[in-house]
Amino acid sequence: MKKLLLALSLVLGVILVLPSKTFAQDYNYTDYINVFNSDVTLNQDASISINESIDYHFTFARHGIYREIPINYKTTGSFTRPTLLKLNDLYYFRTGFPDNRYDSYEREYSNGYATFKIGDGDATITGDYTYVLDYKLTYAINYFDDHDELYINITGTGWDVPINSVIANVTVPGKITNKLCYTGATDSTASNCTFTELGENKVTVKTDSLDVYEGLTVVLAMPKGTIADTTSQQRIQAIIANLGIFLPILAIIVVIVASTKVNKNKKITVIPNYNVPKGWNPLRSGFVYKNGLPSNIITAQIINLAINKYIKIKQVSNKEYELIKTEKDVPTDPEEKILYDGLFGEKDTVSLKSLSTKFYTTVATLKASTEKRLYSEEYYSNSQKSISNKFGFLGILGIMLCFFAVMLFVNNAAMSWFFGLLISFTTITIFGFSIDKRSTTGNEMYYELEGLKMYINTAEKHRIEFHDNPKKYLGVFEQLLPYAMIFGLEKKWAKEFEDLYVEPPSWYEGSNNSLFNAYLLSTSLNHMNHQVVAHATPSNSANGFASSHGGSGGSGFSGGSSGGGFGGGGGGSW
Repeated sequence: MKKLLLALSLVLGVILVLPSKTFAQDYNYTDYINVFNSDVTLNQDASISINESIDYHFTFARHGIYREIPINYKTTGSFTRPTLLKLNDLYYFRTGFPDNRYDSYEREYSNGYATFKIGDGDATITGDYTYVLDYKLTYAINYFDDHDELYINITGTGWDVPINSVIANVTVPGKITNKLCYTGATDSTASNCTFTELGENKVTVKTDSLDVYEGLTVVLAMPKGTIADTTSQQRIQAIIANLGIFLPILAIIVVIVASTKVNKNKKITVIPNYNVPKGWNPLRSGFVYKNGLPSNIITAQIINLAINKYIKIKQVSNKEYELIKTEKDVPTDPEEKILYDGLFGEKDTVSLKSLSTKFYTTVATLKASTEKRLYSEEYYSNSQKSISNKFGFLGILGIMLCFFAVMLFVNNAAMSWFFGLLISFTTITIFGFSIDKRSTTGNEMYYELEGLKMYINTAEKHRIEFHDNPKKYLGVFEQLLPYAMIFGLEKKWAKEFEDLYVEPPSWYEGSNNSLFNAYLLSTSLNHMNHQVVAHATPSNSANGFASSHGGSGGSGFSGGSSGGGFGGGGGGSW
């Protein structure tokens, strides 16, 4: 009996001291990368050949993986530094069966990244699969007075799954005179990695147990002149990327003359009303009112889905919220369905704090679909859009032309032309983007929404109505709450119902329902909006472009860090 108790104690002890990551991988049913193997070759012409072999484990059924690789880098002054990516080969197979290959993938470019969506959208897989990407990067090198340098992100810090092991074999065309490696999240200077020298120009770098959004970066130095100097080609690429196509000044004169013919919508007298536009939702209403879909409109639509019983909102803590599907069928409205599917995917419950890093693509799709619908229903004018685009496009090109001209002609006369043209083109650009693209019908809808805003903004004048018929006006409170969020008046709107709305609605569960009123609800929904904001834009880019020390021209030996070089990126499953 004592031996049995001792054995049980030993088993329990082993379980308690197992590494948390291993336990999570084996028992928490999450995907992970078992081995990330990369062969990196710096060529004498300064191009970089990369062959990645990624052993990916799928716990649940997925179509495949996506791989994001940065191709544009944001440098000092918010300019874009481009690199070129050429894909040589891409395929995948069930691990252990390399002869049975598949090559289904889609490629797209957005936000400074090339994204490869690898897999078959009509089929799902589970278990272990190996993904092989063979590609070449050009203009991904920095030059210094005393050395040439390879500063490369092996994995990138954008993977939303843990990586058990990374092995990188790096070969350069000359002698390696210095070397460093970094591990961890972006900007980490940790160095939990080891080098093995395989000759004077080749090393193997290894690291274990990278967590979600952690990566491996390698920096190697070589004698000056080891690789071809591509500075001139890089400068030409940078000019093309930042200045674009030049426009003759004569075209600007034509545009200024044509601008006098642009018609604008007329102002309409605003009449307060508390009726939301019939057949509309906060998405379309917010788009017409704001001429776009800022994050508070996305949040307003999420609240509207809850009010209409499609979902339930659960406040887990002060800063954490869960969305839960109800038994009600999926929304039939196309845009509401896009948002609904983008939030949940195949899940029934989703935490806003851990919302998919690809949610920003849902927001982009939502915006495009809403805009297309409003144009098709003639709430927006295609002719006005065309005029606006022309002014905006010509103005931006003119501004870039000014910067290009000042680099070529640096003298007092040229500077006077520069500032004169810059102000003119800036005025044209502002005018172009300020043109109201709403049609007459859309203009009427805008002022109808202004009437709704006026009612919400003067709610204190209607308090007698609320108290005389509280049941009716509690319904009005819920109906108008998403619209109050669109107008930025949710706290003021809720304040008027603070002493009436004291029971939590069926669609909301707070962390402390014993302390509830309308004002506390609006405060919670504002916290929730901050989490939506955090996922509405790409998490692994800066203002749409990859930003790194390597891309901005800095050395990995002074101020270098994980994720700070060229290449890398990230990925996950889909």
